[in-house]
Amino acid sequence: MKKINLTILVLLIQMVFVSSVQARCNLELFRFGSSAEEIKTQLNLAEGGMLPIMGGESKNVVFVPGEEVCKDEKYFEGAPIIFVFLYDKLVEIQTTRLSEKPTLIHWAESIYGEKEKKPKSYYQEKPNAQWLWDSFNATIAYSIAPDVNDVVESIIIQSRRHQLVFEKFAKEEELLQGGAQ
Repeated sequence: MKKINLTILVLLIQMVFVSSVQARCNLELFRFGSSAEEIKTQLNLAEGGMLPIMGGESKNVVFVPGEEVCKDEKYFEGAPIIFVFLYDKLVEIQTTRLSEKPTLIHWAESIYGEKEKKPKSYYQEKPNAQWLWDSFNATIAYSIAPDVNDVVESIIIQSRRHQLVFEKFAKEEELLQGGAQ
């Protein structure tokens, strides 16, 4: 009987631990393929919460303060979240942060798993490194580079299901560039 009670207690503790880990702000919860209007509704932002959409007919970029997107995450303070739409479909999420020491990496590893065997350059006084994670829906790129006395971290989360959209946009851009010369 004591063994069963102990097993139940261990399972309850694991459930609490797993749910607290999952409580982190997972940017992939913004569904790739969503429109800008759907993202605005999902964020429950007032008119002033989202900076104007920039871009053209095929590409739009929406900037939202990190504090608005991930309210309980200190990692996103002062780091804008950038939603990239191609043909009114969310295809990429980006964020960049300038800080004294690496911080976004802690968030990324809490979501995508700790990156073992980081490049030696990551541990230098002025770190300069990059690597990838793959998830079912996305490829996640992390980079860190020195900037005077600080570091610049960048995370790009790119949809894996929208490769044809990226290719279509690249071809359009190539034609526009070729026509401009």
